[in-house]
Amino acid sequence: MKKFRFILPVTLAVVQALALAAGHAATAQPEPVVKASQFPAGPVQTVMDGIVARLYAGKNIGELRGLDDARVTALITPGERDILATKYWCFDTNVPVIVSILRDRAQKIVPFWVTGQGFTKTELEVRNAEYTYEVWQKTFPAGQVGLGINGFEKHRPHYVVAVGPANAGDKIALSNFFPADQQLSELRPGGYMYHDWPDLLLTRVPKELEGQILLPTIRGRAREAHLIDNAFRLAAHVAAPAPDQIALTWSADPKNTQAIQWRTDLSVDNGVVRWRKQSDADWTNTPATSCVIEDRMIANNPKVRHFTAELTGLTPGAVYEYTVGADKDGPRSAPATFTTAPAEAKPFTFLWMSDTHNRPETGPLLETAVKRWPDAAFLTVSGDNVGTGQYGNDWDALLDLWSGFIKNKPYMPGMGNHDAIDGLGPELILALFDLPKNGPEGMAPGRAYSLRYGNALLIMLDVTEEPEKQATWLEETLKNTDATWKFAVFHFPPFDPDGEEPEIRKWWVPLFDQYHVDFALSGHVHHYLRSKPLRGGKVVDSPKDGTIYCVTISIPGDMRRPEKPDYTEFTDFSPKAFCNSFTIDGRRCTMQAIDQDGKICDEVTVQK
Repeated sequence: MKKFRFILPVTLAVVQALALAAGHAATAQPEPVVKASQFPAGPVQTVMDGIVARLYAGKNIGELRGLDDARVTALITPGERDILATKYWCFDTNVPVIVSILRDRAQKIVPFWVTGQGFTKTELEVRNAEYTYEVWQKTFPAGQVGLGINGFEKHRPHYVVAVGPANAGDKIALSNFFPADQQLSELRPGGYMYHDWPDLLLTRVPKELEGQILLPTIRGRAREAHLIDNAFRLAAHVAAPAPDQIALTWSADPKNTQAIQWRTDLSVDNGVVRWRKQSDADWTNTPATSCVIEDRMIANNPKVRHFTAELTGLTPGAVYEYTVGADKDGPRSAPATFTTAPAEAKPFTFLWMSDTHNRPETGPLLETAVKRWPDAAFLTVSGDNVGTGQYGNDWDALLDLWSGFIKNKPYMPGMGNHDAIDGLGPELILALFDLPKNGPEGMAPGRAYSLRYGNALLIMLDVTEEPEKQATWLEETLKNTDATWKFAVFHFPPFDPDGEEPEIRKWWVPLFDQYHVDFALSGHVHHYLRSKPLRGGKVVDSPKDGTIYCVTISIPGDMRRPEKPDYTEFTDFSPKAFCNSFTIDGRRCTMQAIDQDGKICDEVTVQK
């Protein structure tokens, strides 16, 4: 299982839009539009928006899905063709240069502009641990270098650029990049090509290219011109005036607040939560804020309106009923209920899943868990909630699958590599869910956060951001809590036979040891594992002295037999799906894991 990391910053405009959508704007602002994929704004995106709109106007879904490279190339205008060929990746050079395009050899279709601009295929090859790249070259004079799209198919990996002097002895200075956040590296063995996969290192670089300037990219850019090979998607359930996909989260104290989210089509321009304590006669109306979520490649549902409301001033330990919908005579949802956290710590259970990937098997699995633990307070997921985090229809599928649970119990997602896949960022998950905004400075609100429920603290960490960036906040959060039980929830496991994360071990694990995190909950590797108590990476005698590291998988796992490390207490590498529960009663915590048949497969109790 490979690791994909996102390291490009979320823009301030996106953060402001998400804050507004979550109901935290200080003054009235235009309704934000959150695009599912945050591609660089520029002439290529303007052209692609126009091409997609033209295709929708002239073709049905069968014709859209039947497009191939030749048909797309024939339908674009000369002006569009020129922009797609020269305005996708640009920079200025002070001296003549040889530009090398490093293309994955497995990409069958050579983008039209490569030969059209006069690039010549060489005999050179560049390799990393996964791919072999052929090298196409062209000499450019001093001035602007303009390069084109990766192709109309969504081919991963994306091509990468290297730049060397055309004249021996010239010193190259590159400037005026588009996209503007271009980073420069050196083409050499041991270097990396993709910001979202920095662990994928170069293993072979020809001497002719070694030492040249390398322009890394993100693999997600392959989607910017995606028009063929299943580019156009269909939503299983199209938004309508009636609210659906109702989901509870928390963005503040679970004792006296409740965040509620839902969607409609664009015909509904306002939303209200009507709510009351179950024993009361009168209803209270709380208006919602909204944003438009756009995924232009969902042919039957490219835009929806997403609503968020936060109820405040609630009574701890009380049952409330509510409906959502328009503020006047529009359709409203059927009544549902939620329960606030008790004022004092009382026994409670929460559920934990991981790597759900919006797969249909997770619906019955969650239903089975609820039958066993009907009073579970909430569900948390340690990342990879969906298969592709920038696909609106993947989130639609997940919210539909879990609709019976999440309209009555809060769902607290953590960030996985698939949720911010290929370096395209987590804008969609952050727009969909109102989450605590108490995370590290310099990170978009909701990417990492902490949640206090009863005498337990959950710290949700984001593995798609650098662990070092979150270490200070993690330490302050652990240092300043009086919670009896501490849980760290994050996607990549630091102790596992399929890969042990050096950066997480360096920056987070020592803090787990210092402040005694009881359980660290991860996923990613698609099997089940529970460690013995560990401190400093070594087995200790008691959970009082170390952290128990757990890995779960909530879809059928991979059938593998890696060597079982001596630090493991229990492993299951069979193709099972698991849902775990943690039941906390004062100074006693019991973890149980059930499979899709409801059988308890693993259990451990810790007593303080």
